Amino acid sequence: MKATWLKSLIFWIILLIVMFAVFQCSQNSENKKQASALMYERLFDCTRNLTQKNPTVLKHIQQQLKPELSQAELMKLMKECRKAQPLESKENYIKLIKSLK
Repeated sequence: MKATWLKSLIFWIILLIVMFAVFQCSQNSENKKQASALMYERLFDCTRNLTQKNPTVLKHIQQQLKPELSQAELMKLMKECRKAQPLESKENYIKLIKSLK
């Protein structure tokens, strides 16, 4: 009778460990997948203005590019690009979108 809480605790610990392991495995397999065209489009969007602002980062990104990049590798390139060219405010993007004709 006194050990029921211990059994319950062990059950929940094991369940949490299993859930964490499944999550880690799914994350690893997702990161190893080949990057989609949408991710390349986002990288293009980011690097488009680097020719004037930071050409050395642009050259580094260009040297790393290949068609079979994994999602994790492409995300690293996106982070490098974002460091060189940080995002603007949401309000500015809203103004830019509304000004399109």
